[in-house]
Amino acid sequence: MKKILLFSLLFLFFGFAQINAGQGSAGAQFLQIFGGTHGSALAGAFTAYQGSVQSLFWNPAGIREVERTSINITHAEYFAGINYENVAIAIPVGYGTIGIHGIGLLSGNIDETTVEEDEGTGDTFTANDYVVGISFARAMTNKFDAGVTLKLINQSLAKVSATSWAFDIGALYKTGLFANLRIGFSVRNFGPDMQYSGEGLEGLIERSDVVGAEEDVKYGLVSEEYSLPMSFHLGAVMDFKVSNSSKILLNFDATNSIDQKESIVTALEWQIPDFIYIAMGHANINALFQSNASDEDLGGNMRGFTFGGGINFGKFTGNPFWIEYSWEDHKYLKAIHRVGLELSF
Repeated sequence: MKKILLFSLLFLFFGFAQINAGQGSAGAQFLQIFGGTHGSALAGAFTAYQGSVQSLFWNPAGIREVERTSINITHAEYFAGINYENVAIAIPVGYGTIGIHGIGLLSGNIDETTVEEDEGTGDTFTANDYVVGISFARAMTNKFDAGVTLKLINQSLAKVSATSWAFDIGALYKTGLFANLRIGFSVRNFGPDMQYSGEGLEGLIERSDVVGAEEDVKYGLVSEEYSLPMSFHLGAVMDFKVSNSSKILLNFDATNSIDQKESIVTALEWQIPDFIYIAMGHANINALFQSNASDEDLGGNMRGFTFGGGINFGKFTGNPFWIEYSWEDHKYLKAIHRVGLELSF
């Protein structure tokens, strides 16, 4: 039965990927922002990674081998003064691993302007996006791990908001073959469409503006529904021993999304396990080998090179305590810098 489940999940992955890739548009784009520092340093090639609390964003099955309660906190200075905050917790239990994560894309206060008062009304508003998820992962066999995430999504803009839910489903297979090859896949953001509602879509027309009206006329606007950015990811990781204490990891990810063309991600990481890592990658091979690639060639993926690393200061103090940094290039907008802290106990 476990083998049947594995092949069924793989069939669903490839089947849906072929049908839906790049065929539409989607909202809630903050769900596609890289979460955590380690996966960002690897350009998103994190689907087949195992034993990391940061896998909660990429593939819930990846938290199954987390050995101790782990907490990761990541902060990113995003574009136009926007902040991106990411918190993830993984807790091993007797029958698997439980994960909790939260993401916030926060605009800060924005000055309100109107046609009549284009210099500002003196009021402010915010445009914030949030997601909170709970995950569970367990071993199905000694080589096959599976995980699922249920998350609640909210987007708010001034006096309107939209709320929905979504699932992430993932699996990780340890082949036991050449270079300790691991294969992972995940389906992210599978859920119903979202729709804005709220006070900002309601109003009042004074009766003096409506011929024959005996009282003010109330009106309400109906927002169009929009899809979540559902995506499909297939990843592979191999590691090669460099010395008795260090190794090099080669990471690949293939991604299909309903609002972007297929893309291939590749990354390289050198590490001394449990002490230090340095990683670099490129988030879109289509751009790497085409110096003058057009926006159409890039298929909506404007990311470029990534770089980062982390040091475990717990080697000196006791419990694992990682300090991490990553840098992510974009074609038009300024690079994104992330800093993260991760501790285990």
